[in-house]
Amino acid sequence: MCKKCSGGFLLVEALFALSLLWMTTAVLLPLLMQIAVERQNLMLEEKAHQLLSIALYEEPLVGETIVADGRTVFRLQAREEGGRMWSVCVRWNDYAGREMERCGYGKR
Repeated sequence: MCKKCSGGFLLVEALFALSLLWMTTAVLLPLLMQIAVERQNLMLEEKAHQLLSIALYEEPLVGETIVADGRTVFRLQAREEGGRMWSVCVRWNDYAGREMERCGYGKR
């Protein structure tokens, strides 16, 4: 055993540990942020699906309707497809900046 060793960290060991911690954080933080954004986008998609179900089966929709939910704006658009068929589309921008769209068809 070394008689002059104090049993603590040397400056080089501390710098190495800090740089390793910094590198791990720099690699993992963007991945965790991406996971969080995608989870929020899934919640937006669920809200859009609920709006689509309501528009198709519960409320008669005419033309274009805008629904604001927090900082997200959902645009619902209904149109006749011929006969008794009609379609409803929900459009919104997700947290990644992409424009999303979900459509559904129903009979009157």
